[in-house]
Amino acid sequence: MPSLEFLNPAICPPDGFRYVVPETGHVAHAWTYDAWVADAKHHYAGNNMAVPDRLETLMQEQLCLTLPPGWCNYDDPDRPRANLSLTWDDVKEGLTTFTKWIARGCSYVSKQEAERRALICSRCYMNTNVSGCSACHAAVTAITKSRSTKYDSYLRACGACKCLLRAKVHFPLSVLDNSPGKVQELYPGFCWLKQNGQNRIDVPD
Repeated sequence: MPSLEFLNPAICPPDGFRYVVPETGHVAHAWTYDAWVADAKHHYAGNNMAVPDRLETLMQEQLCLTLPPGWCNYDDPDRPRANLSLTWDDVKEGLTTFTKWIARGCSYVSKQEAERRALICSRCYMNTNVSGCSACHAAVTAITKSRSTKYDSYLRACGACKCLLRAKVHFPLSVLDNSPGKVQELYPGFCWLKQNGQNRIDVPD
């Protein structure tokens, strides 16, 4: 099947053109197509990295995965789609669920594993902002008991499962795999939670 292709670069999509550079986590964001591509190329050049030969194709495909039906060629209008415009109400349920699991004696993964996961999440296009979330930081600190990773400042919320990533990366797979099956379909192939994915590591609890 051909790569997803943005239909009309002259029209700005909802929330603008957005691309997360997978090598660094940099978000190239602009309101015009040309400025968007220039931002990504400038970032590659500024970090002494080779610009991928298919950069615009890769950018369009990632963008299309985040858009509603009708914006791209070769898209399946019935495929599962994530909500990348989250509010506090969207993530509140996830925090409540984490709290309940902790009350049952749920353990945490090692710091090394949490760091590995956090790095992957920090570079993922599903890593999205949460609006109206002034209580998030305090809630995550309480849930993780002050556990942290060096990527915390880059972690926001997962558009697939609506969990705050600063908390999520510390929980074992036995807890996180309880998400509905449709959430699995939303995880990118490189996600550490994707069953049979390239970065999945089944660490014993």
